[in-house]
Amino acid sequence: MELLVATPIYNIYVEKLKAPGREGEKSTVREMIISLFAGSELSHKPSGAPFVEGTEKYISVSHGAGYAVVAVGDKPIGVDIEAPRQQLDRIRHKFMRPDDCSESLLHAWTAKEAAFKAAESANVTVHDIAINGNSASIPGFGNKIIDYYNLDTAIIAIAH
Repeated sequence: MELLVATPIYNIYVEKLKAPGREGEKSTVREMIISLFAGSELSHKPSGAPFVEGTEKYISVSHGAGYAVVAVGDKPIGVDIEAPRQQLDRIRHKFMRPDDCSESLLHAWTAKEAAFKAAESANVTVHDIAINGNSASIPGFGNKIIDYYNLDTAIIAIAH
């Protein structure tokens, strides 16, 4: 497991998937959580947000492009990793808003997914979230800063 980024607000850990498919994603994330939190297991809140019993840290998990990513912070945080794919163009009408302003469709999607995770609410959709560069406006939750990191052919977005 590699510590990709360490900031005063969050740390990002990245690991190549141990095996392809859903089982590879689950086992890689499980091993990362056990390593990061001294043997503790990953649990989920009723909202679906991940947490680790016995820690005050907020976590967010994503997997894609052959990687698993875990973000750990002291306040609500969201992470998403995505590689370019044609499907985003086909579904853009489902998540893009007329007022969204982003470097690319991929940046917008990863930012919205990360912000959605940081909100931890079933009452917000990715379409509700407005993106303006490095900022995400989430109805009922205010603004989140979005940081982007490049990883090989994928983009990681962190909402905090």
